[in-house]
Amino acid sequence: MTESDIKRIAYIRSIPISRAGPYIPEISRTVTADGTTQARIFFTDGECGAQDFPGGSWEKLPDNARPDEIVERILAWGADGVVSLSFPDEAGLRDAVVKEKLATHGIPMVTNGLEPGRLLADKWETKKILADYGLDTPAGMLIDGTLLKNGGEDIPVYADIIRWKAEQIGYPLLTKAVWGSSGNGIRFIRDRAGLEEYLADPDEGNFVMEQCIAGELCTVELVGADGKYAVQPLCFTGPTGGEPTFAFWELRSSAPRAADDAAFLPVAEKLKKLCAGMEITGVINLDIIYSGGTYYVLEINPRVSGATALGIAASGRNSYLAMTDILLGTWGPQPEPVLERRRWSLEFPVNNVTDAFTAAAAAQVDVVQVTPTLVVDGKEYGGLMIATCEYGSEDAFLESMASLNAKYDVLSADMAQQLKQLLTSPSAQAVR
Repeated sequence: MTESDIKRIAYIRSIPISRAGPYIPEISRTVTADGTTQARIFFTDGECGAQDFPGGSWEKLPDNARPDEIVERILAWGADGVVSLSFPDEAGLRDAVVKEKLATHGIPMVTNGLEPGRLLADKWETKKILADYGLDTPAGMLIDGTLLKNGGEDIPVYADIIRWKAEQIGYPLLTKAVWGSSGNGIRFIRDRAGLEEYLADPDEGNFVMEQCIAGELCTVELVGADGKYAVQPLCFTGPTGGEPTFAFWELRSSAPRAADDAAFLPVAEKLKKLCAGMEITGVINLDIIYSGGTYYVLEINPRVSGATALGIAASGRNSYLAMTDILLGTWGPQPEPVLERRRWSLEFPVNNVTDAFTAAAAAQVDVVQVTPTLVVDGKEYGGLMIATCEYGSEDAFLESMASLNAKYDVLSADMAQQLKQLLTSPSAQAVR
């Protein structure tokens, strides 16, 4: 199938479309601009209207839609090609199964295949893959929690093996489910006493126990296919080294840091080789800790993420549109080691979000997205805002946010101070 054969493009989305900011609307406008190509988004969560998918059409799927039902809906609409915009991991893997089933009908789909998706969704398999490509990852071991929980009397030495390995790795430690995302089920083990508490009440299933490294948590996204991959600018998302916290409570930013960006370049090249070797098609997102000049890769998510919009805002390169280019065969070589960071990209929690605040913010700063209430796994959190700031406009941005905060009380004192420190830091001075 060639580009000229693809006139009906289906997109699959598993979380609210609005969480992507303006970037899903951009693909819809771009795809349908020629007047001959149709686009439809099939979504399982939230709502959709003309502002979310302008120029296209939309269809709501059941929240628990299985691959066969999604395939049936896509075939009924008559799609010529499909792109997955879904996350977290379970939705990405669901779409990998959809890809396999659509292939039997001759319909191409841009999402990672079932084999790379399955391997990368498994955190222990991912650690082995990272080592194969020369990437650093925290020291760890695989724990069979079911054996530990139920085999204490028959195989008591298994707990001793874990104790010995913990001493070799060094405290503090984390345990996390081999399968899972969004930080669910992470347990923090501060010291030997903490380990004994864990051994006395272990979780069932397979877990990775690994060193808890103190540093900065980062995220980065790669998009591409067939050996041609683009690396979005690195985003820094908060401190690490202690009890896990909810990621979206932190100031998350794609900020200019010349030395740290330079140190990331060889890591980016290794990640491109990994993508080529695993035949990645679409997007992967990585969680990384930067500590002592080393980037330690924690996990690779075989799909888009909650940080996709943050990276796009920094580079101006729309990952969702890139996946459409892959489908259409117009995706070409990507010369840059990492895409240029063209502006500050900032994501931070906001309180008391109202329509009046959202409108005022859009009039005063470059707003990418304001989410009044963030819902993760059915639990409601506070609001979230993504905004950009052009280099040299840092003072004006801070003045505008201070004015908005004075009127609408949306920033905690700590978050206002964090924004000020970031945008007046030496790295900020370097790009003025």
